[in-house]
Amino acid sequence: KQRFVASPMAASTKLVNPNAEVVTKTQSLLVNASAARGLQSVLKSNLGPRGTLKMLVGGAGQIKLTKDGAVLLKEMQIQHPTAMMIARTATAQDEMTGDGTTSVVLLTGELLKTAEHCVSEGMHPRVIADGFDLARDHALEVLEQCKRPVKADDAELLSSVARTALRTKLQAHMADLMTDAVVSAVTTVRRPGELTIDLHMVEIMTMEHKLGTDSKFVRGLVLDHGARHPDMPKLLRNCHILTCNVSLEYERSEVASGFYYSSADQRERLIESERKFTDDKVRQVIEFKRSVCGEGESFVLINQKGIDPLSLDMLAKEGIFAARRAKRRNMERIALACGGVAVNSFDDLEPSQLGKAGLVYEVSLGEEMYTFIDEVQGDPHSCTILIKGPNKHTIEQIKDAVRDGLRAVAAVLEDECVVPGGGAFEIAAAASLERVLKPNTQGKQKFGVQAYADALLAIPKALAENSGFDVQESIVKLQDAQYRHNQHLGLDLDTGEPADTAAAGVYDAYRVKKQYLHLSTVLAVQLLLVDEVIKAGRKMGGGGGGGAAPGDAYEPQD
Repeated sequence: KQRFVASPMAASTKLVNPNAEVVTKTQSLLVNASAARGLQSVLKSNLGPRGTLKMLVGGAGQIKLTKDGAVLLKEMQIQHPTAMMIARTATAQDEMTGDGTTSVVLLTGELLKTAEHCVSEGMHPRVIADGFDLARDHALEVLEQCKRPVKADDAELLSSVARTALRTKLQAHMADLMTDAVVSAVTTVRRPGELTIDLHMVEIMTMEHKLGTDSKFVRGLVLDHGARHPDMPKLLRNCHILTCNVSLEYERSEVASGFYYSSADQRERLIESERKFTDDKVRQVIEFKRSVCGEGESFVLINQKGIDPLSLDMLAKEGIFAARRAKRRNMERIALACGGVAVNSFDDLEPSQLGKAGLVYEVSLGEEMYTFIDEVQGDPHSCTILIKGPNKHTIEQIKDAVRDGLRAVAAVLEDECVVPGGGAFEIAAAASLERVLKPNTQGKQKFGVQAYADALLAIPKALAENSGFDVQESIVKLQDAQYRHNQHLGLDLDTGEPADTAAAGVYDAYRVKKQYLHLSTVLAVQLLLVDEVIKAGRKMGGGGGGGAAPGDAYEPQD
């Protein structure tokens, strides 16, 4: 029997490629909506400080405990094409703003869910999409009304922002412990007058040692290597720090050369002349150290290139702490933290090129060595957050949370505003859409506006559900309180009652809310307007062929 396809568009596709797999019209929306709902159900339980954890197990038995949406989407193997598209959009949100990954997935899934209901009643997807666009623009206007200005010196508000971000990733006591470290790090690297904050100047160093509660902020730097000579001092005070990019090891000539000698004396003179080039540079450092160091002062040399054993021995005899092969990024951080400049030659050394630190010491953990540059003087613009933990997955969990906290605080300082958290914005936006925009919208686009308002409630609903409260009761209480008091009220996750979340210190970053409204709406509209899903692409690596030419005859498929 011959197989016929009912849809004209599907029939056209089959004419071009008889092996194509086609999902048409309403079925394509069902496929996309079901994929979005599936991804939404996975991440829904992780939203907020009361969210649950996911355990990710790798092929080699690696374990990672997390409720960070970005980590989950990056680590999970997602095969459905629609779910992959949503996951990529959500991870783009994390890369741009540092937070809001789970919110993007939830809102996208809820928008497609409400749109699916409208389409099933006979609405055209284009009408719903136009309503979504109108509702998004109005929601952004509500966001502008919700935002509150922030002063750069308001440490309490910055701590509230960091605490809100960290508590969604960590346990409450651990999040409160890391809050001060995150705020101190961002305010340290921030330079007055600059529009952006360079978070690369915050070194996040990890040590598999002690407990997570022993993590701390270091107003200086922690290097993941130490001195390479046993006789070098392990603790120095009042240090002058010289950073350089000069080779202090024996180097072979760049051209092929040979040397013939007829006596042992000639060979000794050859070795002495080869060493003299390197030894002269080491002596320059030693003489410079003697000229700048007074009584009770020490000298530290940090070199980006190598230092050979003989040079290390000369420096150790002089009491100089020398670290070799420092990472390039640390060379820049040391100069910003301690002052001074990195030098490429020892010919014209000056005291102004030196950095200053009150304390430099070395810590050894098994075979690993760490150098702490602490008690830096002046106004440093680089620092370190030292993360400790008994195992790798604990360290990774804290590290992911700290990265998000840093970006949240930096976003608030750059935007100079915050938004009340706890679902306050979503409740206010949904109420405004129903009471202001919907009555003033003509035609069938009203249904798209109403669908958008219903979808925005997915965030406070998930917060209530994850906190163990009755979802409908909590949402109705919030909506009633919003109507009576006409102020931005969110959900108190301890009691399930409406509360002034801003007064409680629960804030979200303005750019996170703005970006997730844009991304979710654009992606939902694009998926909503898909009327045919065709699996008929060329095979990867299949070479040039595979396409059908016009006029080709095909045999009927049995």
